[in-house]
Amino acid sequence: MTQQDGGPVTLKTIAQEMGVSVTTVARSLKDGHKISAETIRRVRETADRMGYVRNLEGAKLRTGKTFVGMAFLGLSDEEEVGDSGSIGLLNGIHRRFAGTDYAVRAVPVSQGDQSLERMQEVVRGRLADGIILDHIELQDDRVKYLLDADFPFVAFGRAELLPDHPWFDIDNEFAAWQGTDALLRDGHRRIAMIDGDPRFTFVRQRIRGYERALRDHGLEPDPALRHHTEIAPDVARRAAGPLIDRGADAFLCVNELAFLGTRAGVRDHLGAGANRIGFSLRSGTNLANYVATRVHSSHYSRQQAGWQLADLLLSRIERSPIGACQKLVQTNLITTERPNAAF
Repeated sequence: MTQQDGGPVTLKTIAQEMGVSVTTVARSLKDGHKISAETIRRVRETADRMGYVRNLEGAKLRTGKTFVGMAFLGLSDEEEVGDSGSIGLLNGIHRRFAGTDYAVRAVPVSQGDQSLERMQEVVRGRLADGIILDHIELQDDRVKYLLDADFPFVAFGRAELLPDHPWFDIDNEFAAWQGTDALLRDGHRRIAMIDGDPRFTFVRQRIRGYERALRDHGLEPDPALRHHTEIAPDVARRAAGPLIDRGADAFLCVNELAFLGTRAGVRDHLGAGANRIGFSLRSGTNLANYVATRVHSSHYSRQQAGWQLADLLLSRIERSPIGACQKLVQTNLITTERPNAAF
């Protein structure tokens, strides 16, 4: 883009127009680091008025960066109700990257697929400046590889048996404790847990929280009331009946998919008696508002989680210390009451 005199609009010409430094203009147009909100507003309005367009290809040549963040996100293979989790994360990542030079490229990963070879291709080919990954294991090969390669990344979860690494995580132990405690305070005593594979750290953390809540109320956990498998509504639906036969009077579900399947399985098994069963889940959406069931939701927005992951990745790309690229958040308990309508 050019000015009226035919010359290109650059950071320098914007700075001259405003009587500020080139650094101030650059930071205002990028991330606003150490710049006041008013200055950012004025710089961006001036840049728009003068017709400034960033030459991204030139920036790539100068910096050697791709301005791409790669997101390797686990997706459920089921097609019963759809999986809003990864979509919410991607929306949050897009929101954080908005206004920066960065774009996100998503790589769907099936549950159980570590996608290590594809990550190696990204690193060796310099196809991205950083990676976001989820479904972290205790000793995750992907995390170990990225640490050894000194490649910027942020994990959605913690590899507990590996050296310190960048991560964002929801306090899964607290969330499971919170949801189980809420059911116990409702009077339920035989709470079944429907969750994912314990090889993932978030599942192990949830087991600890679930068992701690039971013991806080003087109850010993019963392994027969735990069901660990693929997180899918049809699988949870089939699991609900046998757990009820073992005495389950409430269910702690890992997410919305497990909850919807479990609720359907309870209805299949008990019919009109389903109303006596309690439900709690860890949620990233407001789905519980749309079902005629009393539900305790340990809630943290999936979009906000995506925003946090992208924010930490941008910091790590700029080589912020690993310790500054770690964040743990807690869920809020939201209880949705059952309307007068039947289950």
